[in-house]
Amino acid sequence: MQIELKNISYTYQGPLPVAALHNINLTVKTGEILGLIGHTGSGKSTLLQHLNGLIKPQEGDVLVDGLSVKKGELPLTRLRFRVGLVFQYPEHQLFEETILKEVAFGPRNMNLSEDEIEKRVKRSLIDAGIAEDLYERSPFELSGGQKRRVALASILAMEPEILVLDEPTAGLDPRGRKDILNFLVNWQNPNRGIVLVSHNMEEIAAFADRIVVLHEGTVFLDGTPKEVYSEAKKLAEVGIRVPQVSLVLSGLQERGWPVEKGAFTVPEAAQEILGTLKKSPGGERHGL
Repeated sequence: MQIELKNISYTYQGPLPVAALHNINLTVKTGEILGLIGHTGSGKSTLLQHLNGLIKPQEGDVLVDGLSVKKGELPLTRLRFRVGLVFQYPEHQLFEETILKEVAFGPRNMNLSEDEIEKRVKRSLIDAGIAEDLYERSPFELSGGQKRRVALASILAMEPEILVLDEPTAGLDPRGRKDILNFLVNWQNPNRGIVLVSHNMEEIAAFADRIVVLHEGTVFLDGTPKEVYSEAKKLAEVGIRVPQVSLVLSGLQERGWPVEKGAFTVPEAAQEILGTLKKSPGGERHGL
């Protein structure tokens, strides 16, 4: 599956119109994890809602496998089954009496058999890490992190080809964040794609194959994590910091250590530092 945003511009109307997107050209496809970063107000949420037709283009068009959303060549219902969106604030998409009914709502609207619905619901609840003793509870009685897991399960149950996640680990403890991100990495495959919005640069560095930086409604940078985070000065100009470990390596390099600055995760940085120590005089003697 491939989604192409072609020359997309969007302005929120009102007494004081707000231009959210300006001439966006971007391709999203299965087989990759795309990290989307940018400050509040950069246009991230508006862009995400174009991907599954919650917002229709004012200018430009969205093509899904070559079919125009603007011209109605792809029904919006089909698009929303294929592209699942989990909002930043899960309470905005929860409405059923119980967690089981919430997660079953999407599959039931796909006219699936009851057996298939039951299979999808149970699998999605397990994948999202929701305890069985909560299934009959109201989703509105849950903590913020649990609500986020229910919202994720409700989208997974529709088996989308592209999963769009707006700050999926917000409100989760470190173990919960790790569990969700590891699940997403395992879920993604050549026939599935993920668009991940996060303010956590370390998460994006560790899990994204590609990063897009939005600034004032435009695509500011688009490339691999190494390509994007290597542009530290450009990122600083728009108030985005590179991962902390990159700053550590830069500091070591400034102090004369022969380390490379192309590591953006803790394991990569540890490997780079240990490799440098091994090459240094006495490194082998100390068992490094």
